[in-house]
Amino acid sequence: MVQATRPTVGQAAGAYSAEEQKAFYEDQGYLVFPELLSGEELGTLRSALAEVLAEAEGLTESTDKFSITRGTDGKYYVRRIFSPIAHHQAFHDLVFNPKIVDVVENLIGPNIQLHHTKLNLKPPSKEARFEWHQDYPFFPHTNYDLLAVMIYFDASTEQNGCLTIVPGSHTWGPRNHMFAKDGAFSSQLEDRSVLEDRSRWINVPVPAGGMELHHCNMLHSSGPNQTDQPRSAMVIQYRAADNVAVGGATTHAGFGMQIRGENPYRVRMIEGVFKLPGEIKDPLQRDG
Repeated sequence: MVQATRPTVGQAAGAYSAEEQKAFYEDQGYLVFPELLSGEELGTLRSALAEVLAEAEGLTESTDKFSITRGTDGKYYVRRIFSPIAHHQAFHDLVFNPKIVDVVENLIGPNIQLHHTKLNLKPPSKEARFEWHQDYPFFPHTNYDLLAVMIYFDASTEQNGCLTIVPGSHTWGPRNHMFAKDGAFSSQLEDRSVLEDRSRWINVPVPAGGMELHHCNMLHSSGPNQTDQPRSAMVIQYRAADNVAVGGATTHAGFGMQIRGENPYRVRMIEGVFKLPGEIKDPLQRDG
C-alpha cells in the first residue's frame, strides 16, 4: 500500500497505514499522497499530454475533445481535455495503475468501475476556476461509494489555484445545486450558508506526481491560476461496482468499465430523495 500523509492546515504530517487511511477518509473525506508516481511515470504522462495538446494548436473555440478559454494574456488555452483515456494509451493505463487502485479498493471495496475521466489544465486566467460544489449532484448514484482521484502532472500550489475543501463536509450529505432549465449546471449551491465558516476551509497543495482523492459529497473549489504557467491534473472518477448511476451523462469513454474485481449484477441503494441534474447539453458544463 502506497503511503499517504495526513494533511492539516498548511502542512502534511507523517505516513499512516491502510486502516488509518480509511478511518481518516471516512471522517474527513479526503486523502493526499504527495509522492505517488515515479519520475519515469510522470515523464510519460507529460509527454502524452504534449502529444494530445499538439492537436489543439490554433483552436479558439471549444470542441467535443477540448474546452478552450482565453487567458489574461489574450492567448487561447486548453482548459480541459474530455475523456483523455480515449486519446492516449498512457492516460488509459493510468486508470489501472495499482498504486491508485489499491488505495481506491481500500476505501470502496474490491469491485471497482470507472465513471469518467477528464484532464484539467488550469491556464493562467481568472476564468479558470471552479466555484464551490460537490461531485455527486452532477451524476447521482444509488450510494456514495464514488470518489474523485486527482493525479497532478504539475505541482498544485496556492498561487496556481490548488484545491480548497471543507474537511468533513461529505458527512453532511449531498446538497442541492442550482440547474438551468435545460439541465446545465450553474456552479452554485442552493444553500451557501454551509460555506460561511471560512475557518473550516483548507487549501490542499500537492506536488507534481502526487495524488489527492475526495468523497463525492466533499465540498470543494479552486481559485484562478495567478502564475504564467498552466497547472495540469487528470481526474479519475471511480465507483463501487454495485453503485449505479441514476442521473447525469453516461456517454463518456470508459463509462462502467470494470477496473478491478467483478460486476456483481446487483445494486446497493441508500434511502433518500435528491434532485436529478437532467440532460446537460453544454460540454463546458458537464462533470463539474
